[in-house]
Amino acid sequence: MVVKAQEPTRHASNLLISDTFCSSVTLRWTNGNGASRIVIASEGTAVSSLPTDNIFYFGGDYGSGTRLGNGQYAVYSGTGSFAVIENLKKNTTYYFSVFEFSNNSGGNPNYLTSTGYPESSVTTKDISVSFTIDDPYQCENVNQYNFTSVASQDPTGPINYLWRFGDGNTATTPNASHSYASYGLYEVSLIASSLKCADTMVRNDTVAPIPEFIFDLLQDSVDAGFTQDQCFVRPDGRTNAFFFYTSTSFKPLGRDFIDETVFYWKFGDGNVSDETVFEKDHSYAEPGTYIARLIQTTTNNRIEYCIDSLDFVVTVFPSPIDSSLIRFDSVLCLDNNLFSFEHNNVNPSISNRWSFGDGNVSAGSQVTHSYASAGVYGFELDAEDQNGCTGNYKDTIEVVPQPNNTISGLDARYCLGDDPVQLSVTISTGEWIAPNLNTTSLQFNPVTLGENTLRYAVDVDGCKDTAEVVTEVFPVPEFELGRDTSFCLGESLLLSIGKDSSQVSWSNGSNDSFTTVTSGGLLWAKKISGGCPYSDSIIVSQITAPSVDLGVDSTLCGDGVRRVDVQSAEAEYTWNDGYSGGGQRDITASGEYILTVTNKCGTDSDDVLLEFLPYVCDIFVPSAFTPNGDGQNDVFRPRGNVEVTSMEIYNRWGELLYTDNDESDGFSWDGFYEGNLVQQGHYYFIIGYLFPVNDGQLKEVISGEVYVLH
Repeated sequence: MVVKAQEPTRHASNLLISDTFCSSVTLRWTNGNGASRIVIASEGTAVSSLPTDNIFYFGGDYGSGTRLGNGQYAVYSGTGSFAVIENLKKNTTYYFSVFEFSNNSGGNPNYLTSTGYPESSVTTKDISVSFTIDDPYQCENVNQYNFTSVASQDPTGPINYLWRFGDGNTATTPNASHSYASYGLYEVSLIASSLKCADTMVRNDTVAPIPEFIFDLLQDSVDAGFTQDQCFVRPDGRTNAFFFYTSTSFKPLGRDFIDETVFYWKFGDGNVSDETVFEKDHSYAEPGTYIARLIQTTTNNRIEYCIDSLDFVVTVFPSPIDSSLIRFDSVLCLDNNLFSFEHNNVNPSISNRWSFGDGNVSAGSQVTHSYASAGVYGFELDAEDQNGCTGNYKDTIEVVPQPNNTISGLDARYCLGDDPVQLSVTISTGEWIAPNLNTTSLQFNPVTLGENTLRYAVDVDGCKDTAEVVTEVFPVPEFELGRDTSFCLGESLLLSIGKDSSQVSWSNGSNDSFTTVTSGGLLWAKKISGGCPYSDSIIVSQITAPSVDLGVDSTLCGDGVRRVDVQSAEAEYTWNDGYSGGGQRDITASGEYILTVTNKCGTDSDDVLLEFLPYVCDIFVPSAFTPNGDGQNDVFRPRGNVEVTSMEIYNRWGELLYTDNDESDGFSWDGFYEGNLVQQGHYYFIIGYLFPVNDGQLKEVISGEVYVLH
């Protein structure tokens, strides 16, 4: 029978977790009344496997103590009140529980597992690291791998880095660079650590073996004359040809890798070939120096790792004839023809031989030749250079008859500003080189002084000819007589147009550069210089001194007008009332008017005093009167502010009943004739009167009828 120790009665308490790192935490608690206690840790879930009596559990780092269940281990066993738990995973949640127990002398523990034991959980800190390689596939001859790290962590503090490059070399910087001395496959690792936290990443890089090969010409092709330097066209007429070959050795990268070498031919003229063959021939379409390049690529598992190349310089000598440098006259006229042939190649070692097609030959880079008759001739150039390269050039020239090219219609001289001149040509397809010529209408305009040269170039069947005519344009002796002018009566006027070598004539008969004018009228002058005439004219007026007459002082009716008209040549008019100007003026207001008129021949003035009545001057004639002796309207009498000078009364048969010419009775009719009152009815009157106007009186007559009532 096993005697159990006394079970504790008070649980531990105040379970606290501190100093949390990626791989460890610290636990602290208050002990219960057991003699000892154990701590059980569980990953991911709460502790569910409780200790069993009479079983002793050994504590240790997580995973090394006694296992109680899936992921549940005893991590401490002892009498203390704290424990440091190691060997934890980063960024992982752990649950912890503390159980009190007592031991008897036989070592049989009795655990307090009833409800109330302390529990707590914590998530460990995290740290992570990764890195990239800028180019994981490089060659052994020139390689540099750049490694860039990315690290993060929960705890604060510096991160330590340890790079292992797989060849025994290390580095401790966040980013690193490394070169490998030989080809191979390397495992690169980076460890980042900080405050009991660490993380590791591993990646591979590859250092490929550099290809080893040669690049040359096939020896049997060289022996056949297909050397490194060849003519573009060989002297035997065959084209250039180069026969390349290569040999290579292989370096296996490692076991389980498929190693290959790929060829890539580049001939330097834009042509390429990716045939993986050891021999390749090529011909060049243009002369020149070319760098032929053989590129070999080391591949493993179908991935290109290492590329190397070799260059081979070949030369294709150009033909000694460069057609772009050949110059010759293609067409010339028969008359005095002299054809020029040039091969302007800068290589002085080239020999040139010309055949002109008429049986004649000549040597040299620049030669001339004349042909005896018109026709088409084929010529050849044969050339050879110092490399033995030859060339041949063929072309044709033509000798054509001389064209009949003439210009007509142009005189030897013109005056500036003359009318355009119509020209004509014998050939209509030419080209003008001529100033002041309308090439559409063929009209020459003489607007440029001096010698004018007109050229007309034609090309008839390739024969060029230029006709030339010359004319001279002379200046016109222009001058000005000035604006129309005047001079005073009794004086004279001197006019001049400048003295020079021109012929001068005046309309008044003078032949000098100046003349004296004594009378008015149209005057003209003419100059002739170099056969070119010019004339100008003016009107000369002879004027007198002003004469002013404003009329006599007058009294005028209220609606009257004093009209004055004062005119004088080239005069200035000054009125005392501010009025400006001369000529006709109507005055309608009372006052004294003074006018002064001045021109270059003298001054005159006059004044007039005018009074305008406050009423209108008029005559009033009654249409009827009653001669009955009642003292009202007994007589017929005209009235008004005019002066009556006569009045006559007639009956309807034209008999004169009344006349008065001296105002003896005040120009009034009492209705009686020869002592008897006239009968009632219509009678007719004619009244004469004076109407005041301007500086006198105007005679006026009014007539009408008057009715006599009894």
